[in-house]
Amino acid sequence: MTALDAPVPDAPAPVRSRRTLLQLVVFAAVGAAFNVLYALLYLLFREGLEAQPANALALVLSTIAGTWGHRRVTFRVRGRRRTVRHQVLGLALLAFSLAVTAGSLALLQVSDPDPSRTAEILVLAAANLGVGLIRFGLFRAVMVPTTPRPDAL
Repeated sequence: MTALDAPVPDAPAPVRSRRTLLQLVVFAAVGAAFNVLYALLYLLFREGLEAQPANALALVLSTIAGTWGHRRVTFRVRGRRRTVRHQVLGLALLAFSLAVTAGSLALLQVSDPDPSRTAEILVLAAANLGVGLIRFGLFRAVMVPTTPRPDAL
């Protein structure tokens, strides 16, 4: 069992804080990898699509993959148990992410009718960073057990 696996509801606050901080760091690293995937997909789709459809398609694909990655790596959830619940949460957060990123792109296009791809990627990266913090809190609340798992005893 690792520090990420063991539930610590009765542990002192500093232990819980270190565990949460460690999960946040791992979440950020995993999230960064899937944000690179998102950016690459966006740039690929942007070659043939307008910004909004390219964003939506890249976001759907990277969110499904990212939810799987966070389950497995960040929160060490194994097996199929609760997979549907976690993917549904990921898809609900996708709707939120899509609203934030689409709104960010729309604001950029209002300020610059023909923004560069670099400007688009920077705006999308900033939007995804904010969404990522919310995603971490919700994923952690759903994926981290508050009581010891039977196999952890």
